[in-house]
This record gives sequence, C-alpha cells and structure tokens, in this order.
Amino acid sequence: MRNLSLFFILFLLTIHPCRANNELDSLFIELDNKIKKKDIYIELKEIRIKELKTESTSTNLSINNAYALNTLLYKEYKSYISDSAIAYLNKNLDLAVILKDQTKINDTSIAMANLFAILGMYKEAIDMIDRVNRDYLDKSQMIEYYSTQRIIYNSLGLYSHNNRDKSRYQQMAKAFRDTLSNIADKSSEAYLRIEEIQLRIDGRISDALLVNNRRLSMTVIGTPEYALVTFNRSLLYRKNNDTIMEKKYLILSAISDIQSSIRDNASIPILANMLMQEGNIDRAYKYVRFSLDNINDYNTRFRSSEILSIQTIIEKAYQKKTVEQNNKLRLFLILISVLLVLLTISIFYVYKQMKKGIIIGKRLKEANLELNTLNQKLHNMNNELRKLNMEVVEANQIKEEYIGYFLDECSKYIDKLDALRKTINKKIQEKQIESLYKMTKNNNMKDDELKELFRNFDIMFTHLFPDFVEKFNSLLMDEEQIILKKGETLNNELRIYALIRLGIDDSGKIANFLGYSVNTIYNYRAKTKNKAKISREDFDWTVKKIGTFRK
Repeated sequence: MRNLSLFFILFLLTIHPCRANNELDSLFIELDNKIKKKDIYIELKEIRIKELKTESTSTNLSINNAYALNTLLYKEYKSYISDSAIAYLNKNLDLAVILKDQTKINDTSIAMANLFAILGMYKEAIDMIDRVNRDYLDKSQMIEYYSTQRIIYNSLGLYSHNNRDKSRYQQMAKAFRDTLSNIADKSSEAYLRIEEIQLRIDGRISDALLVNNRRLSMTVIGTPEYALVTFNRSLLYRKNNDTIMEKKYLILSAISDIQSSIRDNASIPILANMLMQEGNIDRAYKYVRFSLDNINDYNTRFRSSEILSIQTIIEKAYQKKTVEQNNKLRLFLILISVLLVLLTISIFYVYKQMKKGIIIGKRLKEANLELNTLNQKLHNMNNELRKLNMEVVEANQIKEEYIGYFLDECSKYIDKLDALRKTINKKIQEKQIESLYKMTKNNNMKDDELKELFRNFDIMFTHLFPDFVEKFNSLLMDEEQIILKKGETLNNELRIYALIRLGIDDSGKIANFLGYSVNTIYNYRAKTKNKAKISREDFDWTVKKIGTFRK
C-alpha cells in the first residue's frame, strides 16, 4: 500500500508539468490568434471614439457635458494614443478653469500627472502634481493624488543612475505608499494593490498571491484592469522562480491588452525576452515586432527604447538562426549536386546497357527528358536562391548602416539631453525661472532637431543609394523632373519615396516619421504618380528596385 501511494505521488509530479505545458501551448495559440485579429479590436475602439467625437461636436452642449465627454475620450486614448489623451486633458483643464471648479481642476491635473509619469515625462508629472490644491481634495481624489505621487517617485527610483537620488526617490515612494495604506478602504483596489506590492517586496509571495486573488475577483477578463492584475501576478511568480506560471499570466495579460486595444503594454516584451532566452527565436521576434509597432503608434520614446534593446538582442539571435539555416541549405545543395552526379552516372551506365534494343533506347530517351526537366528546375531554384541571397545581403547591409547611424544619433541625443539638463540645473540654481519659461516655450529646439534628423536621413540614404535622384527622375516625364534647390539633398517628395525604397510603404508610418498627416502623404504619392512615364500601378514597385546598394 505504501509503495502504491509513492507511485501515485510520482505520477502526479510527472503529469503536472505536462498539463501546464499543454495549457501554455493553448494560451500561446490564443495569443497568436488575438494578434492576427488586433485590427478588429482597433476598429471597435475607433467606432467608440468616433461616436464620442460626434456627440462632442453638438452645438447645444454645455461646458459640463463637454468636460464629461472629453473625460471619456481621454480614457479611450489613455493607453491607445498618448498625444490625443494629453490633448483632451488639456481641453478639460481649460474648461475646468472657465468653470472655476477646483474639483475638476484637481481631477484633470492628477490625471495628467499620472499620464506623464506613465510616459516617462517625470519633470512634467512633478510640475503638474505640484499644482494640485490639496485643500479641495475629497477622499477619492486624495487616493488618486498619493497613488500618482507613488508612481512618479517609484519610477524615478527605478530608473535613476545616481544611488543617492535613487535612495531618496525610493523613500519618498514608500512614504506615499504608506499614506495610501492609511487612507484607502481596506477592501478597495487601491489598498489591495499597495498591500500586494509591499508583500512582494518583503518576499511573502504566498500572502501576496492571496491578495492578488481578491484583486482578480474584482476584474473581468478582457479589460485593462484584468490585464494589470494578471501582469502583477506574473511578477509574483517571477519572484518565486516559477517560469511556467509567470508565462501563463503574461499571456493572459497580453490577451486582455489586445482585446482592450491597449498599445502601452509591458507583458509582450517581457514574454518575448523569455522566449528568446529559451531559444524560441521565431515567436520572440514576432512578439517584439508586434510590441514595437504598438508602442510606435502609442507614441512614447520611453517604452520604445526599452523594446528596442530587447529587439536588438532578438534580431541578433534571429540573424544567427538565419545563417545556420543558410548553411544547412548549402549543405543540402551540395548533397543534391552529389546525388545529381551519381544519377547522371547511373543514367549513362543504363544508357550504354539499353542501347541493345529499341525499347531500351526509348526508355533512355524518356530518362534524359526527365533529367533535363530536373536540371531546369534545379537551375530555376538556383536562380531564385541567388536572388533571395542578394536581397538578404542587401537588407542586412542596409540594417547595419542604419543601426550604426541610429546608435550614433542616440549617443548624440543623450549628449544633447545632458547639456540641456546641465543648463536647466544651472538656471534652477540661479533661480532664472523666467529664462527657463522662455526656453521651454520656444519650439525652435524641436524644429531644429527635426531638420537635423531629416538632414542626416538624407545624407545616409544618398550614401546608400547615390544615384537615387537620377533614377527617380528617369521615371518621370521630362517636364516634371524634380530639380533640387541649392543645399538640398532630398525634398519632401523624394524623402517619401526614399522611405518606400527602404521598404516602408505604409502611408501612416511615413506620415509619423515626416510629421505630416496621412492625407498629405496620399496626396504627395498620387501627385507624383500622375507625373510618371510608366503606369501608376507599377510606379511604387519600380521605385523599390532603384539602385544597387553600395557599402
């Protein structure tokens, strides 16, 4: 009986990992399907936004109703498009000032500080939260106020490289966390969230999981709240070194993010990193590309830099895997060639043996025809392989050039930020507030940076494709040739098709890079196609074939 019990226990220990892996496989399949259907969820969100915008344009709308609609639009945009979320908060701030409603001013200021903190705009977040008049805060606002303060200083402590500042920020975050614990209702989400964090910090993972269970019971699958709580649960399992359960709740969080059209998500990049470390390069690469596209649409450099660092590591592993596959393909080609030689020898021998009769000769003729067909297919395969290899080499070389350029530009941008930090620090020490105000009000810095970005892009592109302008003009009618002004390397029209030549043919992405509207990009492209010598349908394809890459 004792032996039977021991066998049963061993059987359960063996079957548990199998069941867990089967569950993970099913969840991965579901996540992949959600990624494929992401446009459906985006369309549903756009419909909701359109309905709210239509309602907000009503001429009979009161200021209070306008404020309420702007709040709903902000919530729709908060994790969808950051610029739009900030815009609607600014509108509400103006309306609250007009109404002289301190409650609404505080609500909007706290929400804006919270959003700035999420976007990594800590200076703006602190400035905004400091404007809040705490004398007019009710209990719910007080909870949001201290929660936002905790997020700001917790993030500063997490990302600060100065140990003295890091310690100070962490102490401030702890003070705000303690204040929240004292004022929040014991059964509220705010209190439970703080309690779970503290338990996780203390290493009491079992107790933290019980608190997380209570938080999960207060959410619904497919909502932003469920995505957040499951992400927090994955952190608990990470602390416990339980990778299977950590992946499970990262996947559940990611699925809810997609269903809620949340573009600012942390689950998928972490999941991609775990998969990369396990050797699942293809899926890791797919997830990190999906996440990077999302965060680019959301428009925040803070999260983008985090994902880019993960993407760089995964891309290197992906390229290594590609090289290994190419080596295997070469080996297969050698084996096929050897087999082909052996086949040729065999056919020649059979041919000599079958010359004795007409029937044998007829069969030999048929064999030769089959061999010719096989040779032609092999020749065609070799030609296709050669073309693919050339395209891969060119794409890799272009990536190397642009990665080098990107790293150099990042270094320069960090130096500029440090110089700006030193200037601001000096002016703060010297209490030159008016000078700081003028500096931050001036948009020249942004315009100069954009001009510098375009100038560097033009130089890099013409270095890669020195005859692009000449070849591009050859596609246009003689009277429609593009003549660049003195000092210009590319103009707007050429810059659009330079991006297309690099493989970026989505008008939305081109518009984001150049700072134009999508309609403007469509108009430029349509206008250019009308000037072409060749058909409009072939124009973009022909542009993509311009030039041969020169290192």
